[in-house]
Amino acid sequence: MEGPTSIPTVTIEKPSLPTLWLDTSVAIKLTKIKKGEALQQIEAERCTRLRDLVFRLVREGKLLCPVADQEEEYAGERLDEEISSMFATLSLGISLTHRQAILDSQIFKGMTAFANKEESIFLPASIHFRGDPIRRLQQAIREPYIVSIGPWKSPEILKRRAQSKENIGQQWEQLRLELRAKGQTFERQLAVEQLGELTAMRTLVQKFFDNLLSGKHDFWDFMGAQGPLLYRYYWNEIKGQPPDWEGVLSFFSSPYFFELPQPFATTRLVAELLTGNEPIEPSDPIDVEFLSIALSVAHYVLADRRMEIRIKNLGLDKKCGAEVYSMSTINGLFRRLEAI
Repeated sequence: MEGPTSIPTVTIEKPSLPTLWLDTSVAIKLTKIKKGEALQQIEAERCTRLRDLVFRLVREGKLLCPVADQEEEYAGERLDEEISSMFATLSLGISLTHRQAILDSQIFKGMTAFANKEESIFLPASIHFRGDPIRRLQQAIREPYIVSIGPWKSPEILKRRAQSKENIGQQWEQLRLELRAKGQTFERQLAVEQLGELTAMRTLVQKFFDNLLSGKHDFWDFMGAQGPLLYRYYWNEIKGQPPDWEGVLSFFSSPYFFELPQPFATTRLVAELLTGNEPIEPSDPIDVEFLSIALSVAHYVLADRRMEIRIKNLGLDKKCGAEVYSMSTINGLFRRLEAI
């Protein structure tokens, strides 16, 4: 029994309060200003205006400015405790679930629609948050203080994270150079990226079971395979057909996966980076992960200029119903926030 082949309509529900996403680089600049470190005057003025505006609107209960698992970008770096505090001050403790959990929720919704041959997928705003963010905001406003936990600094995790960031950035840049030399187009690379999740899943599962049978498995093998194993479990729970891995893999090669906002944005941003003429920076891979979440949850996204241009050129802002700005175009964001 085959799944549907049509392209489903995906509806993304945003929170009922205007929601602003701040790139980690913005929080770092705000922290440096608070510490009295020098920035260019125009940038310092814009950052200060933004901080004061967000601070006021959040405490008036008119704006959500949630923080995600962005500590992965700055934990173990200079000013990490201060950056964490800045995020807590601006968000009033309102946070998103981990980006992997958000992706999992999108996938479960897509799988259900695929299994039932439905023509549409509805993604409620609740999949992005821990609890009701508006109710939590109202509670936080009444509290006299904010309880914030600093970034987790496990030496092993930090070491693995730093090494992974460096390796992935270097690998992406090397691949970009190779693809540019071969004349790879965006469209061809997009097709490669769309099958990337399917290819990675097959590899991880095969490695996990091979190591399991040989007695060489460890914790990290299981961590790598737990996503695919979870998807198989869910597929069988909803009695998807065909059962087991055949059905799971058919979903991941269908528009019901490709059209979900997180995979949709990620595959296009990666294809754009790998076929573009700008060198890939170490922060680009994780920026892609966070922005693919930000676009689906937020009404307004403040990113860096390079990513703003890419997102708009690809039409991801319109696809996900988000307005995207950078420090270069922040006056448009100021007008939006001041009108709230």
